[in-house]
Amino acid sequence: MRKFSATLCTVTLLFASASIALAQDAETIRAIFASAQKTPTSVGSVSIFAGPPKGFNALGATGEELARYGLPQRPDSQAEPQRYAQWARAMSSIRYRAGDVKALPRHSSPAKLVTPPQTGNAAAQAISNLPVTVGSTNWSGVANVNKLTKWNVNTSFDEVQSIFVVPSAYTPINACANGITGPFLASVWNGIDGYNSGDVVQGGVETYSDCGGAGDNAYLAWVEWYPSYPELEIVCGGVACPVTPGDSLYVVTYATAGTAAQTVFVENVSAGWEGTFSLPYVQGPGVIGNSEEQVVERPCCVVVNGIDEPYALNNYDYAYLAEAEGTDGHGTVFYVGEQTTSTYVINMYDDGITQIISEPIEQGSAGNAGKYMLWVSDEGCAYSGGCTP
Repeated sequence: MRKFSATLCTVTLLFASASIALAQDAETIRAIFASAQKTPTSVGSVSIFAGPPKGFNALGATGEELARYGLPQRPDSQAEPQRYAQWARAMSSIRYRAGDVKALPRHSSPAKLVTPPQTGNAAAQAISNLPVTVGSTNWSGVANVNKLTKWNVNTSFDEVQSIFVVPSAYTPINACANGITGPFLASVWNGIDGYNSGDVVQGGVETYSDCGGAGDNAYLAWVEWYPSYPELEIVCGGVACPVTPGDSLYVVTYATAGTAAQTVFVENVSAGWEGTFSLPYVQGPGVIGNSEEQVVERPCCVVVNGIDEPYALNNYDYAYLAEAEGTDGHGTVFYVGEQTTSTYVINMYDDGITQIISEPIEQGSAGNAGKYMLWVSDEGCAYSGGCTP
């Protein structure tokens, strides 16, 4: 019995020592990440992490080396083989780094939640421990939330990531013939905060279309911390970094407490460019870490009858987000397919709150999507006829 007890104590001490070592490693990596060398951009105090030297092998790099150049940490190849494979593909595809950002006359916004026509029984969803479906006039997607009102080092969401395919941008069918000329926009992004708070830090892609004729579609990648900054278009060699429909974007949004600088990594895996952007605080409430989300959004703003409104949504067909998950400070993972009452499935409604114009069509831990993946599609007047404004 004494031998068994001694063995148990030894095992317990080994586990405790391993946990302490992992925590110390994580602290070291966070410190290196925060103090990494950066180069200024043409927008305020926004900066870009310095790129790795020629010949740098991200696949063989240590966590400290990855942090020094603002690159995402290596997933555990045994525990998360699919996520590791996606990370390895992205790291192997890097050819050059973005060089600047350009402020755009648009911004993303926190969720504009509305009470839609009753489409389900929220009380029944809560009892059955299912995600709750809600309505918004600017967001569509999934948010995992907590009840925090200020940053908590253990339970605030501090990282969210996904890999998604850039959707094609179309004008809604017959919109131009109906005299609804746009412009029509849709942004796909992941981020932290914004569902329950007045700020949101995020990165993603914007798609644009209008009734000006063939070739009037546009695609760009951006980062943002609202309200400190508007959308910041990512620039390579003096022009917008290349983004085309069908490209794979890998986006990791990091958050730190309150008014500390926030960080977003964006890579176009298909085109081979990447950048990690530091966004120092300018204004706003600061980060709480009370939600992490995967979203299709109508950016803001176009003035309608003297009121700022989100742009009309374009016919983006489908948005597909994979390896979509967030973590909190304690390392707990929250998947886009979570089936709990702290997960919100968000349907986007038109301005009159009469019809759904964008919605998740697959969310859950089973089916084609699974817990790591999300499909979102435009509907109603965003698909055909055209919505105002």
